[in-house]
Amino acid sequence: MVSGLVLAAGLSRRMGQPKQLLRLGPTTLLEHTISVARSSLLDEIVVVVSVDLVNRLSWDTPPRVRKVVNPRPQDGQSSSLRLGLACIAPESGGALVLMCDQPGVTARLVNHLLEAWSAHPAGALVPTYGGERGTPVLLGADLWPLVAQLTGDSGARAVLGAYPEVVRSIEVGHLGTPEDIDTPEEYARVLGRAP
Repeated sequence: MVSGLVLAAGLSRRMGQPKQLLRLGPTTLLEHTISVARSSLLDEIVVVVSVDLVNRLSWDTPPRVRKVVNPRPQDGQSSSLRLGLACIAPESGGALVLMCDQPGVTARLVNHLLEAWSAHPAGALVPTYGGERGTPVLLGADLWPLVAQLTGDSGARAVLGAYPEVVRSIEVGHLGTPEDIDTPEEYARVLGRAP
């Protein structure tokens, strides 16, 4: 069993408004990410949101999806990682960490990672795009206690850097893109309005 962990409690400081709620066609960035996860072979999806965001969400929790509220998103990404991993089903052997600001991550890409993991489990499976490491990263359950020790805005990258021997990389650039939407300019570019 592999769970999806959607990190959506960020404060969007550079965007100036909650980027989770930015429109992407008929949906929002957060809804798009959940849809990608639900269209994939992930067994369950845990979505970590802030108190502020949960009060503004208009969607009901769809099947296979659980909402978890991070009461202290100001403590950084590590707080959402810890909380999300603690809420994953105990029988899960891995967690695929998805960011809600990467609309170029597709269900095909997610399934490709899941199939590679199933064929050759590793401590962590990291996608590469043209040889450059990106996300979403699949973390084996053995690494979760180490990730749970992170503080501040550190993501799992700190753990992977400390234990490179357990990390396996796989090229996925033909299946999607890991580009983030962090600023209004990046959002405009994704919408096709920027030069």
